[in-house]
Amino acid sequence: MQEENNLQPLQLQIAALRAAEPVADGAAILLKADALLAGERRSLAIAIMRDLAPLVAVTLLAKAAEAGTLPGEANAPPVPPALECLGIGAVAAQDPSRVRLHLQFDNGLMLPAEISKEAARALIRGLESELKS
Repeated sequence: MQEENNLQPLQLQIAALRAAEPVADGAAILLKADALLAGERRSLAIAIMRDLAPLVAVTLLAKAAEAGTLPGEANAPPVPPALECLGIGAVAAQDPSRVRLHLQFDNGLMLPAEISKEAARALIRGLESELKS
């Protein structure tokens, strides 16, 4: 018997950026933030590979400038600009409780990111919901 799936897509909103600091080996920048995850306030950490951090920052600022606003301005759109990528692949992470995503960009760069399996399942539900509409 197939189990009925009534789960809703995971909703995540960054509420406050608390810190940005290099990780111990210096290979990445760790952003510590408070987020609203499915209506609950939680702490989270996002690691951005150091060599990609300037690219991510400059690209997001360029997209905001194209829109005519900068993040935090009163007239900024409710949904901030996003990076455009060619595709995303999923592979096993070293930690079996996580999934590794590879975001591929048109300039050849690849941005690795890891998420929990719970977050990956929520991503699947969100994608299915968006693709239906």
